[in-house]
This record gives sequence, C-alpha cells and structure tokens, in this order.
Amino acid sequence: MAARMMRSAALTSTGRSRLVVRAATAVPKQFKAVKPVGDRVLVKVDKEEAKSVGGVLLPASVRNKPTAGAVIALGEAKAVKLSDKVIYSKFAGTELEVAGEEHVLLKEDDVIGVLPVSDKVAQLKPLGDRILIKGAKAEDKTAGGVLLATDSGEKPTFGTVIAVGEGKEDEDSKQVVKPNVEVGSTVMYSKYSGTEFEEDGEQYIVVRESDILAQLA
Repeated sequence: MAARMMRSAALTSTGRSRLVVRAATAVPKQFKAVKPVGDRVLVKVDKEEAKSVGGVLLPASVRNKPTAGAVIALGEAKAVKLSDKVIYSKFAGTELEVAGEEHVLLKEDDVIGVLPVSDKVAQLKPLGDRILIKGAKAEDKTAGGVLLATDSGEKPTFGTVIAVGEGKEDEDSKQVVKPNVEVGSTVMYSKYSGTEFEEDGEQYIVVRESDILAQLA
C-alpha cells in the first residue's frame, strides 16, 4: 500500500493560507476490498460537515472531523455487525482511502458504541465495559449566590447512568463481566476521562467502568 498525504488549505485569523496535512494510506486501485483481520472492523467514515448550522461555509481547519460511520467489513469482532452505525475513539485506528472514499480500520475495543437509527447519542448502545452518562448541569452561581460567567463555572464530573455495556471479557476466566453500575444511578467519574457529546442542549459522556470513582446516593 502506498502512503499518501491528504492536504487542504485553510485561512488563519491573519488571512494567510495554512496547509493542513493528514496522513492516510491509499489502497491501490487494483484492490477492491479490504478484509479486516482478527477483531478489527472497517468503517466507512461519515462525510464531514462543510457548513455550520447557520449555513456558513467552514474552512477545513475548523470542521469537526467525523468519528462515526458504518461498519462495512469485519474480522472476528463479536460486538458489532455489518451496517451498524458506530462511534469510535477520535485518534484510534488506521485511516484508509478506498476507491476515493475515507475509511478507518479499527480494533473492536476502539468502538465506543452503536448508534440507533435515529442517530441520537441519548440512545447510544455503549460497548464492552463502557457506560453512557447524562451529565449534571453546571452550577451558574457560587455558594454565596454570585452569578458565574459561562466559562468560569466548574464543570460537573457526575451524572446519571443512561446505558451500560454488556461487559468485558476477563483475561483469566474468559467470562464476560458486566459493569457493576445500574441504569438510573448517579455516579462520579474521573475529570479527564471518556468521550464527550452534546445533543439538544444536554451533555453526555461515555466512560469505562474503571473511570467511575463512586456512586452517589
């Protein structure tokens, strides 16, 4: 396979053009298919948004790079199936260009969860030992009643469990062990853990069971 650099020009705040370089692996044209090996899956990446919600054209440097796509091929992965719409870790996997389309080759453990038909994060099915949490609202006042600026409010690190993965295989027993967390419980999690999402004005985060610090009652 030949390595290729994918480039796009973007304007900086000074008006100068800046080159954005992203390494990818281009699959030679004579090969029409990629068959993942082991527990890997091949995902066709969703198209990135070229415009903002208000219709403003975005330069390549500020577009949100998609971390979602459809599974089009898999090896021995068990938790996902063909055509599943999945969300995966932002910096995971190997980026491939196949027939001019962007793909990513992932290990099954890099897949955060499976999206429903509605594409709603609130209905995401987390995989393995991952847990989907709806974040608590940030306080807009201090204990003394002083109004806080939006960017000065302390970000909560607790919330309500929305969904729990089926568990992770224990290395010794080879049995799948389900996370010891119940849907509906309020939990505290590590401050810099997980993958965050915002949807319909609500904050969500997917963390691993090991990132849960305590249950609140």
